[in-house]
Amino acid sequence: MSRWYLLICEIVFVGVVAVAAVLLFRRHPPAPDAVAVDIKLPDARSHAWLQRQPDGGLLYLISNPDGAIERLPSEQLAERLYKSASNGSSLWFLNFSAPTIMIWIGIGLLGQLLFTGRMLVQWIASERQGKSVVPPLFWWMSLVGSLLLLAYFLWRRDPIGLLGQAFGSFVYLKNIVWILADARQQPPALAAA
Repeated sequence: MSRWYLLICEIVFVGVVAVAAVLLFRRHPPAPDAVAVDIKLPDARSHAWLQRQPDGGLLYLISNPDGAIERLPSEQLAERLYKSASNGSSLWFLNFSAPTIMIWIGIGLLGQLLFTGRMLVQWIASERQGKSVVPPLFWWMSLVGSLLLLAYFLWRRDPIGLLGQAFGSFVYLKNIVWILADARQQPPALAAA
């Protein structure tokens, strides 16, 4: 493959990830005069908006993933957040109650373990050789970990994580392509008689 072809593929891939991120991350207010507020809600997929009422008071609008809009005064929202935070779990914001969320957290954790574990593999290989080396397993762990994290960050709607993983995926893939091409060019080892 030519280098220009790979560069164009990288640009297209990152462009597709960027467009997907823009489409996934844009939020439309549930009311024309509502403004977005950054509140960590028990369901990470819900969004909070603040709207001024005709009497001058403020009302929170919570848009849920199913499309339902809840209208809550500040005291009621505060009470709900307090109950969620004090239910005995210090990780209430992860909402471990839903099986789908547990699966996605597992995917993200596995991706991070692979991505971090690749450095351990590289360190052990370098120690054995007595010099800096990068074994093929390093690149495979990088690619699989990166793709799992990319999927997880898409689910979490995390643009920083998406950009970080989208660029690296092609580097890892290109190194694997070089390793596989190198392996095909090696003459088969003669069996010792």
